[in-house]
Amino acid sequence: MRKQILLLTVAAALVGCQQNQNPHLRKTDLKILAPTGAPAVAMYNFANGLTTVTDPQNELIPQFNIGEYDVIVAPAKGGLTKIVRQGVSYKMAAVVTFGNFALVKVNENDEALSAGDKVLFFQENDIPGLVFKYLYNDIGLQTYTVASANMTLSAMNTGVYKPDESTTVNLDYVFSAEPMITNAGKAGKIVERASEAFERKSEGKRIIQAAVFVNTNTPTNKIDNFLELLESDITKGLENPKNFTKTMNLVGEPEEQMQLFGFNSTVVYNCMKDYNGLGLGFIRASEHKEEIKYFVNDILNSGLTISNEAYY
Repeated sequence: MRKQILLLTVAAALVGCQQNQNPHLRKTDLKILAPTGAPAVAMYNFANGLTTVTDPQNELIPQFNIGEYDVIVAPAKGGLTKIVRQGVSYKMAAVVTFGNFALVKVNENDEALSAGDKVLFFQENDIPGLVFKYLYNDIGLQTYTVASANMTLSAMNTGVYKPDESTTVNLDYVFSAEPMITNAGKAGKIVERASEAFERKSEGKRIIQAAVFVNTNTPTNKIDNFLELLESDITKGLENPKNFTKTMNLVGEPEEQMQLFGFNSTVVYNCMKDYNGLGLGFIRASEHKEEIKYFVNDILNSGLTISNEAYY
């Protein structure tokens, strides 16, 4: 009872942005929850049913226990942990983001990444940091870490990192994320995108980031239709990024777009016009079980025993 009261309290306190039904957007009776950023952008054509939050761990993950939402877009590890260890009424249906990180050169005199180079990266014990270590730990780099991608911005612009007031480090590279890299005007300084480097090193596997989890209490015909439309939406957006921006503009002014998606349409277009900087895509989870298990367990060290029942 005490646990139930706590969960209800979390639900009541959930702070997010939910778009009222807009006649210019696709009608839907599904309730969808996603974190702001690339996962929310992937849901662009479902803005009428979309609620977004800025803190996935505290605002989004507890919602798996409550079951209010038909669809929850969440970090794959977080959602699968809820399914495996707590038996929540959700299944993993798809993956929609595959890493938006990249290595940015800040020292023009450094010819190539090599032993001894000084590199700043972020979120040491989460997906960005663990991917960085997987890709570069065997090179012999001198590494420094910060808590968030936002904290890499100054280093990208100056090439300098100050771990404390008395220490200054002249960096060679910064491992950061989109759209921050593009917004900072550093897209031209990208040496390597993590998604490409990961596929090479893992021999074809991908970074498994945000996944779509569907409520087992929602009628399957609704879920099936949603997944078909979502796959089509993302494909069309990747083929022509203006499809993202046209729909986002229907949501409202840039400030309203920011509230719902975390980005406005201009930022999304700039990140997607030349390259899939946000790392968007779509794969059916049930068709990529081993790839998902590899990333969640071998890269993220989750130790989850994931049965076929976890997938939709």
